Amino acid sequence: MGCACEKQHVTIQDNKYYVLDQIGQGGFSSVYLVKNIDNMKFVLKCILCHDQKDLENAWNEAKIHQLLQNSGNKYILNLIGCGMIEKSLEFSKTPTDTFLMLLPYYKNGSLHDYLIKPHYHMDLKYVLKNFRLICLSVKTFHDLSYSHRDIKPANILFNDNNEPVIIDLGSAAPAKITVTSKKEAQELLDEVSERCSMTYRAPELFNIDINSVIDERIDIWSLGCLLYAMLYKKSPFDLVYERGDSVALAVISGKIYFPPNSNESVNSLIKKMLTVDHFNRPFIDDILESVKVIDEIFDQDINEHNILYSNNCIV
Repeated sequence: MGCACEKQHVTIQDNKYYVLDQIGQGGFSSVYLVKNIDNMKFVLKCILCHDQKDLENAWNEAKIHQLLQNSGNKYILNLIGCGMIEKSLEFSKTPTDTFLMLLPYYKNGSLHDYLIKPHYHMDLKYVLKNFRLICLSVKTFHDLSYSHRDIKPANILFNDNNEPVIIDLGSAAPAKITVTSKKEAQELLDEVSERCSMTYRAPELFNIDINSVIDERIDIWSLGCLLYAMLYKKSPFDLVYERGDSVALAVISGKIYFPPNSNESVNSLIKKMLTVDHFNRPFIDDILESVKVIDEIFDQDINEHNILYSNNCIV
């Protein structure tokens, strides 16, 4: 695609949208900022479909969006509209079938954008509040027997109320999978290698064999890495990746470093989510209950501190 300008436009479900700028590029799609005739801004996700499998994946992503929207959860990105342009040159240099998805635009950016700021800080109360909302969204996936498979800071946007919204359902898939052949094992391994970020990927997705059983608790592992990043700016395995060491070996070892003087209750929750044996890893309802307990303890500690401070002031 050449220079993005308002002369370039697409039509989705009889409405015209003008391309303003390219704002993202992934392995399977490009993302553009667009506006309608009323100057309202939206995001346009363009998925280039080179074969039938790409086309099926694109339609599947749209169907999962619609399924989740029916649940009423407002913290999962809505799909406003979608459509296919056949043999298009709009978003590629050669004629390519292009699947278009129109999505809301959130100007507040992603959790990743916040984490890379030099002076990032999110107090524990705010972390727990946002993490609970993210967990409730993940629960929506799991209640419908799906896994997101790529929970990470870049896939958490903040809406106009600064509440977290899960995005990018391109990696989502049925939650429970039993691998019955070497061919299935290799196909699944190839898929997760392409679509699941390595430093947030569960250990059972690094070594997939015949008779492997994968379930929704791959998201629980990712949530553990996400909570760690919300507190300490990076996944516990990002430094391993940056050093060029084996992320797979680090993940499978289950060894997690926590900064000194950090909150023991939250660290214990992270360790619980980062249980290497996924059959012993908790489900999302267990995590939500743990977050509630930690939040109540935190409130109690604050109240006791305030009472002690008030008494000292009176004296």
